[in-house]
Amino acid sequence: MFQKRRIPAPSFLTFVSLALLTLGVLGVFLTACVSQPATKTASAPTSKPEQHVQANLNIIVNQPGYQQDWPAYAPNKLVVPANSLVTITLHDYDLGLDSPLPNGTPFATVQGTIGGVAYLNGQPYAALAPEKIAHTFTIPQLHINVPLPGFGKESDTISFTFRIGKAGTYIFQCFDPCGTGSNGFEGPMATKGYMMGTLTVQ
Repeated sequence: MFQKRRIPAPSFLTFVSLALLTLGVLGVFLTACVSQPATKTASAPTSKPEQHVQANLNIIVNQPGYQQDWPAYAPNKLVVPANSLVTITLHDYDLGLDSPLPNGTPFATVQGTIGGVAYLNGQPYAALAPEKIAHTFTIPQLHINVPLPGFGKESDTISFTFRIGKAGTYIFQCFDPCGTGSNGFEGPMATKGYMMGTLTVQ
């Protein structure tokens, strides 16, 4: 009779090798199943270029529909976009030096504009002598102040540029005593539609 050949039992090393191989295959399979497709890297949002807007403003006097001898901003309502650069070009038709500002006044210095200057016919200036100021363009909430010269000609051009931020409504007004009353701060200085206007940022 034939004797059955005895198959040797697998060694412990073989068993461990097979177990590790099985675990490796299983790990690769599971990783492939749960892996997500690669997402595209989002491109960084491109920042919009800063908008630069122009606004024209006059100071008028003795015009139809206005109180006699009362100066007024015209227009007295300006609208500009938020987060923009604003250049105002101004003509002053109410020249004169009747009521000078006191010495040491902060309203004689240009404040809050690009470069800390305004331009008279293209020539920069950072301040005026108090007795040379006819009016100011001042926005207290934005710390902007531009003294406007009272000497020269009505054809003179004054310009200045400033940055505006978030939306809101701001008051621009004159702080030179160009009104009526003993102190010069009555009449057009205290009446809406004259030496007081609104800048709407939207």
